[in-house]
Amino acid sequence: MPDKRRPRAATPMAAEDGLLLLQSQALAEEEAAKMKGEMLTQFLKDKLAKEERSSTLNLHKLSTQWRAVLRDAKDKELRQDIEILSQTFARVMDCKDSVIESLATDLEEAEEQHAQALRSHLHNVDRLLQLQRCRLTCMEEGYSAQLEALKMELEAERY
Repeated sequence: MPDKRRPRAATPMAAEDGLLLLQSQALAEEEAAKMKGEMLTQFLKDKLAKEERSSTLNLHKLSTQWRAVLRDAKDKELRQDIEILSQTFARVMDCKDSVIESLATDLEEAEEQHAQALRSHLHNVDRLLQLQRCRLTCMEEGYSAQLEALKMELEAERY
């Protein structure tokens, strides 16, 4: 009979135990839900952090690629500018070379004209000198003749 008592006594205890068991299960479920929520929150935080890192990395990659594209575009532009400037420089140099050649030709012609004018001037000076020498010789002869005439006249007067 003691066995019978136990079931009777166990029934109110079993109800309390059941209630406790239900409370503990509810607590356990609440704890599990809380843990699940914390895990979910932590998972979402980790996922957000990972997404931010990926976003930063992708932004860096995108920025790097964009710089490379801009660098290539600027490279092409600068190369075209260099080509244009090179052609312009070559054209200007050709122009200046032709001016230098023209000036050199003009200088040679001017030197040739100067040399010819100098030769002509020297020839004229030589002719003038020759003419002056002839005149001087004639004047000396005239002087000598007049001197002789005066000497003769003077001697004639003396006698």
